[in-house]
Amino acid sequence: MTDPAFVLLLKVIGAAAGAVLALVFVPPRTLQGFFRRGAAALISGPIFAPFVQAWAGFSNDADGLISAACLTAFGSWWLMGTAVRIIRGWQSKELSED
Repeated sequence: MTDPAFVLLLKVIGAAAGAVLALVFVPPRTLQGFFRRGAAALISGPIFAPFVQAWAGFSNDADGLISAACLTAFGSWWLMGTAVRIIRGWQSKELSED
């Protein structure tokens, strides 16, 4: 598993699987939210998968890499939705104070 293109493919497959799982459990309210969260999942999955793989103790083979990318993408989807809700709540409090 030393070919960089193969490793990237595994990460993208895992990230896509995580985005689909997140779509089932935490559906976005708008199409814009879907694209925003999907982009975050497909970017953060491949980037942070090695860190999550080491942190979670997944094996150093293809299955471990796909699992780590899936978990990372799933988590980023949830975090993106939470961040948007917090920012919207924070903005509405500031507007009501003025």
